[in-house]
Amino acid sequence: MKFRMIWIGSEDDPGKHARAPEQIAGRPQKLDGVRYEQRDAGMVRREQLRNGDIRLVPVANFTARIVRDIVLEDDNEQQREFGLEAEVAGQKISFVVPAEEFRRMGWVLRQLGPRAIIYPGQLQHARAAIQWLSGSIHSERIFTQLGWRKHGSGWVYLQSGGPVGLEGTSSNWQVQLPAALQNYRMPPPRDHDALVKAIRSSLRFLAVAPDRVSVPLLAAVYRAPLGQVDFSVFLTGRTGTFKTALAALCQQHFGAAMDASRLPANFASTANALEELAFSAQDALMVVDDFVPTGGRDDPELHAKAERLFRAAGNRQGRSRMSGPRLRAAKPPRTLFLATGEEVPRGHSLRSRLLIVELRPSEVDQSMLSRCQGAGQNGLLATAMNGYLTWMAPRYDVLQEQLHTRLRELRSRSQQPTNSVHARLPTAIAELQSGWEVGLQFACEVGAIDKAERVELQRRTGQALEELAAAQICYHQASDPALRFLALLQAALCTGRAHVADRLGQVPDGPEQWGWRRKPSGRAWAPQGTRIGWLAAADLFLDPVASYESAQAVAGAERLPVSSQTLRHRLREHGLLLSVDRGRQMLLVRRTLENVPRQVLHLRAGDVSGFSQKRLILAFGSVHCRVWRVSRTN
Repeated sequence: MKFRMIWIGSEDDPGKHARAPEQIAGRPQKLDGVRYEQRDAGMVRREQLRNGDIRLVPVANFTARIVRDIVLEDDNEQQREFGLEAEVAGQKISFVVPAEEFRRMGWVLRQLGPRAIIYPGQLQHARAAIQWLSGSIHSERIFTQLGWRKHGSGWVYLQSGGPVGLEGTSSNWQVQLPAALQNYRMPPPRDHDALVKAIRSSLRFLAVAPDRVSVPLLAAVYRAPLGQVDFSVFLTGRTGTFKTALAALCQQHFGAAMDASRLPANFASTANALEELAFSAQDALMVVDDFVPTGGRDDPELHAKAERLFRAAGNRQGRSRMSGPRLRAAKPPRTLFLATGEEVPRGHSLRSRLLIVELRPSEVDQSMLSRCQGAGQNGLLATAMNGYLTWMAPRYDVLQEQLHTRLRELRSRSQQPTNSVHARLPTAIAELQSGWEVGLQFACEVGAIDKAERVELQRRTGQALEELAAAQICYHQASDPALRFLALLQAALCTGRAHVADRLGQVPDGPEQWGWRRKPSGRAWAPQGTRIGWLAAADLFLDPVASYESAQAVAGAERLPVSSQTLRHRLREHGLLLSVDRGRQMLLVRRTLENVPRQVLHLRAGDVSGFSQKRLILAFGSVHCRVWRVSRTN
């Protein structure tokens, strides 16, 4: 069969290609098949007409082909990208575009510049031509997260430097992490002696600060790779206490480059960015540095960010998002957060999801700190973690079962939580201890410590975590709405914003405790501020409206997060209401005070007058306590 070649249009005359096929031979023609070719540094489409003629239609003045088919994978979803090689005006360019963007072809001008032309009406043909001419395409699978991944019957740990625990070649395991996580790189030890040295360097961290600080921090390091925690660790202390330096040493167990100046995250980042990083940093520790509210304690944006981050971690829940018409899978935090800050985020519910470690001035041994920092910079801490992960890989399933068994045992031993302790606390402490015990088991089995050292470290761990748990009670009480309400009332009484009278409205016993001040004459007493209640021996009857409003006024920007009605129920849950009206099923009781029938809250007088200065410090900070001390002195 003979073919007659017909050119429609060219680079010199690109407009001619728009002629309809019927005009070519003067009569209607139907197309029979389409092929694409590369000609004269461009792409054309080759069509055979039914009469046997062939026509070539210019598609673009550049060439391109797909050389890599890349699948980006995490545990939630897969995304596809194409690696392309293109040539335009004699210049060769390589780049990667998402598959969805490739389909739309909007990448041409951005990647190839203004000299790249797709001729009018040929956009879809250009895309088809690239796919047609690509030939053999290399397929790649790239993981976009840290953490454990099933491999056959075993497990490997993904990190920036490639998988840990994979025997033989690792060329088929590629990891592509966000820029902030690319320093998660744990090099293997040269030999067994190097591993022992690295582990000893890691354990030396315990000598940097008191056990109540160093033990929970290092325990968090070794608990993190075991995954699935519902708490975060918060290291707090005033500026100059070296809290960021300690956090950086913990972080350097996962990469030597992540020193105090290059931590993976901080509270200046957006909440969305932190959430994405926390999803990708699976089975790892991630430091979020510098929770410092600006403008005093009132920084609603920063507190909202902390609330979102730590609540998501505590609940293991992420926010669902829409991507066009599709609902994307949620991305919950899968990391163990170690946050630092000069203040602790407020809120009883939020603090219950934190293990708060307080670092006081002069508690850090600076000589030992410098020694540990040298080990961190030299990669010894990261090498210790590599050895830990390598040891875990073949026994990962067994260790998970062991961890959960030990966790149940520790929780069953703990006392039942009281009203002053959140129910989450025993579990969080047990999680930390059981994970640290796995770390000590590793150190003992590889010969870095002997059995006697292991027993001693476990003893120190138990004492340190008991002290940590006791400290949490103070923070939980300080943020609990009912207990904070009592502290606010005492602050109102001590600063002259409110007062309590006796049942007849006169001066009560111990008037200086109940918001009364002596008049200039020194003989009589004068009430200060709003009357919020009445005193009858050991009973205190609070006006529910006046007392709630006075407490909120003292709280200022850090207002009680519950309504007056909810607050009454919280007071009852804590056993702070001496009596209620069971007949009317009301928490308010009826009493005649100042010869007027009233509905009031019935409390013990000592629960307000006996509120300690330490609780005030935890609840309101140093500014309120300075006012409190001055008022007490006067």
